[in-house]
Amino acid sequence: MKLQYQNLLNDIISGQTSLNLKIPDENGLTVGEMVPLNKNHLNDPEMIQLLTDWRNHNMEHFLSQFVATPERTHIWMRDVLFKKGDQLLFLIRANEKLVGHFGFKNLTTNHVLLDNAMRGSRDGHPKLFTFAGKVLVDWLIRMFSIERVDAYVMVENVASIMMSKQIGFKDWHKYPLIKEVTKSGINWKMGAKNGLSPDLKYCYKSEILTNTLAYPYR
Repeated sequence: MKLQYQNLLNDIISGQTSLNLKIPDENGLTVGEMVPLNKNHLNDPEMIQLLTDWRNHNMEHFLSQFVATPERTHIWMRDVLFKKGDQLLFLIRANEKLVGHFGFKNLTTNHVLLDNAMRGSRDGHPKLFTFAGKVLVDWLIRMFSIERVDAYVMVENVASIMMSKQIGFKDWHKYPLIKEVTKSGINWKMGAKNGLSPDLKYCYKSEILTNTLAYPYR
């Protein structure tokens, strides 16, 4: 990653640089906003509890499945989200209420993984997260000149598949998932493309190639 990009992310994560991305609908009317989590949120127990509750309510949609606790959420924020320096998680607000989050990780000079889309509340526009995904992809293109955006979605998560297609993801490939049982829960590991899962569980990998006409939001 280029140094200026890394410095920007570090400043956002530390709270030195503020960022507020407005979310417009298909008519250009603002229906929400996105603000990234930063290290100041480590001292916000209400926020940590909210993130914990959202994850537990949506556990089945994650490749890593376990019962979250505020302590575990705090450690994840401190040691993973804020430490790796190649990811951000944006809180999504609509009608003055926090309704979920959407983020990215594994940012490089060429590509990034869109990740952690979670709607914790049904408040706001029905397509709020589709609009938020488009805003996030557009911001990544403008700020980091990303050439490819990836996404992973569980096969049974129909709502996320529909949302991803509306955001602009193409070229859907199926991967088998292999169960790995740990002391704290279950991890689903991806196997080879088009392979078979002994647990009959699969996920899709799709992508947006931002320098082609397949992605019209540039």
